[in-house]
Amino acid sequence: MTSSEIITAITIHLLVPAAGVAAYLMLCRRLLAAGTSRMFLAQLFLLFVCYGGVLLVLLTSLFWYWSGMASLGVFFLMLAAPVLLFPVLLSLWQQKSPSPAHRVAFRACVGYYVLLVMVLCSVPLIRSLSGGPTGGTARPNQGAAAHTV
Repeated sequence: MTSSEIITAITIHLLVPAAGVAAYLMLCRRLLAAGTSRMFLAQLFLLFVCYGGVLLVLLTSLFWYWSGMASLGVFFLMLAAPVLLFPVLLSLWQQKSPSPAHRVAFRACVGYYVLLVMVLCSVPLIRSLSGGPTGGTARPNQGAAAHTV
C-alpha cells in the first residue's frame, strides 16, 4: 500500500467520520443552549448518520476500493434509513411552531427521500448506457460460433 493510499484510507474511514461526530456534538451544544429538546437531537443524530453514510459511500466509490462493507452501507442507506427517517419526518412535519433548525431538519428528511428516488431511477439509465444486463450494446452469441466446426 502506497503512502497516498494510506492517506486516502485514513481520510475516508477515520477523519471524515470524526469530523461528522465533532460537527454533530458542536451542533448539539448550541441547540441545547438554545433550549432545544433532546428528542430533536436524537432526530438530528439519525439525519447525521444517514447523510454521513451517503458521504462515505460517495467517497469510497470515487477514491477507494469497493468492498463488502461499502455494499452493506448502501443496503442500509436504501433499506433501513428510509424506515428510520420516516418517523422523524412525521414528527418534524407535525411541529406546531418549528424553529429554523426544525425546518432545516424537515427539508433534510424530504431531501433524503428525493435523493433516494433519484438514485433508484438513475440506475436503469446508467446500466443501459454502460451496456449492462438491462440494455446497451448487444453482444453476438459467441457460444454458437464456438461450437461450429
